[in-house]
Order: sequence, then structure tokens, then C-alpha cells
Amino acid sequence: MFWYGQEGTDNRLDRWLGIADASLSVLARELCCLVGVSNGFRKAADRLEKLGQIQISSERLRTVVETEGLAMLQARRQALLKPDWDASDCSVDGTGKTMVLVGADGVMVPVITAAEKAKRRAGRRHVRRRGKAGHRARRHRGEDQGWKELKIGMFYDAHKEHCYAFATKGNHEEFGRQLRLEAAKILLAQADQTASVTDGAEWIRRQVRTRLAMLDEMILDFYHFAEHVGEASTSCWGLDTAESKAWTGMLLHQAKHEGPLAVLRAIAEARTRLRGSAKREALSSLEQYIAKRVEMMDYPAFMAAGFDIGSGPTEAKCKTVPSRLKGSGMRWDLPNAEAMAALACVDQSNLLDAYWALQRKAVA
Repeated sequence: MFWYGQEGTDNRLDRWLGIADASLSVLARELCCLVGVSNGFRKAADRLEKLGQIQISSERLRTVVETEGLAMLQARRQALLKPDWDASDCSVDGTGKTMVLVGADGVMVPVITAAEKAKRRAGRRHVRRRGKAGHRARRHRGEDQGWKELKIGMFYDAHKEHCYAFATKGNHEEFGRQLRLEAAKILLAQADQTASVTDGAEWIRRQVRTRLAMLDEMILDFYHFAEHVGEASTSCWGLDTAESKAWTGMLLHQAKHEGPLAVLRAIAEARTRLRGSAKREALSSLEQYIAKRVEMMDYPAFMAAGFDIGSGPTEAKCKTVPSRLKGSGMRWDLPNAEAMAALACVDQSNLLDAYWALQRKAVA
């Protein structure tokens, strides 16, 4: 920036860098998001000053990052931001056959309650702003509980080279609607092989079955099935006992090589040998869990067709996407939590460059 007596101040460079006034340039906003997606806002503000020589308060940085996250969410919903791949890019082998897998899960994030928000507002001093009145931030009322669920959906190929994730604070029905819309973006119905690999939660099964009727298979994540077997085995024969390990190993082997009917027969046989009501009830619960998901447990056929039987990619996203939201002492307004999750999904779907290209085009 420079000043000349007859012309006044010329701050074109500062405006480009986004440090001339309250509005930030596309470049400055991009830098804010790059540091804000993985750091607390105070630390992010310090790093922004060191890396980009942009001085900005942590509160202003928070507003910028959350606003961009909301814009990314809207761009996705309006189909302005789409993955740069589709089903035709998901080749399994040299034959040209394509495969796309679908994952879904829910994660809990800490949110600020209505009582906490009321207490903060009651103790906050109102400070008169200098100059023109600034835009008043949208005020959220707070939530009825301290934790809320975000639902995460994703699409990926067999080699994990392509991945597209999204998140929503909406209910099960809203998640299902978005799942269907996002599936259309990657031309899911045109893949030669398709399957969902999930933990078998009832709401996920219902939405996947209803919204993605084109799927060839719905697969129960083998690890979640093994967890249920382990819990029942521990209830019947104790933790880490030889008998418990042997029975668990036998059931998992049968599931992989013989299918769910063999597993159900083994459970029924074990129940006849047990006397305690609690033990018999544990096996009955396991039996009911499997019976509701028999069509999702034909592991021999799934593996023969080349499908994964583990939901590792989805579980990984359920750790990385909300990790920024779960820092020590953090509490979020639910809309802002959704915005930050949207930013994380865009980042982990390798769509940040595409989003910022849209922003630069908008101001060109």
C-alpha cells in the first residue's frame, strides 16, 4: 500500500491479499480454510500470520472458515461442486469391469446446549462497533442435548483411488435423499458391480435399500459382525478363555466359508448345551441380530464376486471428518458443525481446488 498527496491511498495489493478491510479476497479465504480445517482457530490465526502475513483475530477467522464451509455445503447440494470421477473410472482389473462401493455411518459431535448459550449471552458485554454497523452474526438457539449426530456417506472404488464423501446434520430421511442425489453425480447405476458395506444399523439399511435400489448387494461389515460374536462368546464362556476363543474362531470361519445359515445352526447347537438363562439369552440375541441381516452376510458369495466385506474406508472417514470438531473443550452450533464437516469432506474428497476455482470465477 502507498499514499500520494493528490491521489490518496492505493491499496490494491492489500485488497488482493485480503487485508485492506473487513472483506477477504478469495486467496485469503483459501488460506484461512487451509489452516482452519485442521487447527483450533487461535492456533490457526497464528499460523496464518506466519505463513501468509495476514493478521486476523481468531473469531474473525472462525467466521470466515465456517462461512466457507457453509458455501461448500450449498455448492454440493446445488450440484455446482461435483467429484472429478464417476463409475466409468472405477475399473477393477484389466477387463474393464467397474465397481463402486457405498458406505454410511453416523458420528456424534459435541454441540452447545441452549442453557450454555443463554449463559454465554447473559454474560457478554455489548460493544459498539466503530464506523458502519457490521453484519450481525446469525444467532442459533442451542441444542437440547450436548451431543448430536452427523451422518456421513461416501462412495469409493475397489482400489480406494477414488473417494467422494459428504456429511449432513439432517435426519435419516434427509440423509437418504442426499445419498440418492450424490450417487447420481458419480453415475452409480452405470457401474458393473455395486454394493454397500455398512455396520448394519437399521436406519442405514432402510435408507440404502430405499434410495439405492440399483445396488447389487448390501454387505454387513465383517468386523461389526465379529464384535457381536465376541460379545456373545464372552457372555457365555468368559473373557479370553480358550473355549471362548475357539467358539468365536469357529463361527467367524463358518461365516466366511459357509455363510449365515451354518452360523445360525452353530448358535442353536451351542444354546442347547448351555444351562444359564443369561448365556442362552446372549446367544438368542446374537441369533436375532444375524437373522435380521441374513441377506447381508453371504460372505462366501461376496468374496467370490470380488467385493470388500470390511467397511474400513467408511470407518476411517468417520474418524477424520469429525476430528476437527472433537477437540478438547469444543462445543459447536449444529449448523456450524455441519459447515466444518462439509469443509473436511471437500478436503478429503480432493475437491478444494475445484471449489476455489468456482470462487475465483465468481469474482472474475
